[in-house]
Amino acid sequence: MRGNRWLITCFALLGVAAAFVARGQDAERFEVRNAYVEFVNGAWQLDVRLDPALADAARQAFEEGVPLVLKLEIEASVDRRLLPAEDVVSMIREWRLAYDAISERYVVTDGESGTHVSHASQVEAFEALGRISGITIADTATLPEGRRFDMRVRATVEIGDLPAAVRMLLFWKSWSRTTEWYAWEVRP
Repeated sequence: MRGNRWLITCFALLGVAAAFVARGQDAERFEVRNAYVEFVNGAWQLDVRLDPALADAARQAFEEGVPLVLKLEIEASVDRRLLPAEDVVSMIREWRLAYDAISERYVVTDGESGTHVSHASQVEAFEALGRISGITIADTATLPEGRRFDMRVRATVEIGDLPAAVRMLLFWKSWSRTTEWYAWEVRP
């Protein structure tokens, strides 16, 4: 009887420890919170809201001056009668976040357009990366306005350019995080 109490106590302590670990992991979750597309001026545009939690190693690297890269994978497919769905949009967009020591500002650079947006603090810069708006993904020739289609989006954040020798020395560190796919159906 006494041995059973000891086992029950051990399992209870393990359960409590697991709950604390799960709560800590949820606080650092990197995920797509919301995404939607809308038809604007003859084109489909995507808006995405992220919770950009970083791996500890990536956050430490950023604080030491290494830039971060956010990649957004975007896919759209349309159903066909008696055939598998056809993928009509498959694209990757990138943004780079770096600290500019001369201006003492955090700069987010859009990889496609090359535009730079400067932020006064690291928090502002991460918030900007978490709110991506107005990405044109297709026109009506690719995704007709009155037709139903399926969308999915996922994001990856990783460290930017490092010399190859440094990457080799630090290969065991977890530098990147990827969200699960966020999928939804767009109906006309």
